[in-house]
Amino acid sequence: MAYRHRASSSRVGAVRTLANRILTHLSNRERATLLAHAEHVLLPRGQTLARPGDPITHAYFPDSGVIAWVSEMASGHHVAVASVGAEGVVGISRILAIPRHPYRVVALLESAGHRLPIDALWRTFDEFDGFRNAVLAHIGRHLIEVANLVACSRVHSHRQRLARWILMMTDKAHEQSIPITHDVLAQMVGGPRHAVTVGLNELRAKGAVAHLRGRVEILDRSVLIAHACECYRST
Repeated sequence: MAYRHRASSSRVGAVRTLANRILTHLSNRERATLLAHAEHVLLPRGQTLARPGDPITHAYFPDSGVIAWVSEMASGHHVAVASVGAEGVVGISRILAIPRHPYRVVALLESAGHRLPIDALWRTFDEFDGFRNAVLAHIGRHLIEVANLVACSRVHSHRQRLARWILMMTDKAHEQSIPITHDVLAQMVGGPRHAVTVGLNELRAKGAVAHLRGRVEILDRSVLIAHACECYRST
């Protein structure tokens, strides 16, 4: 199984902050049914949850952090093709009759949340209209986001895409400052590392961000939005 318990986990009995948007919007009965089969997990930054071809055995409902799908090309290039934070769920493609992970699934930022066996998710999905509607709405929003990213990668500059990704990551993580390296940013933007360095320096000169020792901090969100492409405002 691809999941490695380097992260800590526990049964959901202790008092914890529940921030996942899908879970918090369920009825008490739906949420209790779902979490009765779940475990709380802490995922270190960079931890691989699944590799391409691994069977989809669990779903993850993040309360914090960001989990990403990374496409690994034969050329050696790695590109982040999608990401999920506390707004959604990872592993839901199993409901769409996709039995295996097409991409590497990795904790892009340190994450915490709930891990649920896929068969328990299936049962809850079939039983409760509220949960089913919430999941389907998330899938719809996620498909729109991915489609926008495809168009974005074709027509917008590295700096515009970099600004969009920083905004998206901080939105999903609910943080103004995130620990992230130039190499990971290059995967997100889908460009060379030196283009990320140039883009960060340009955004820093504009007063939009600060970056030091593997961390990017938003200093002026309005300036960063002004330098991001239109794709950020349409998602």
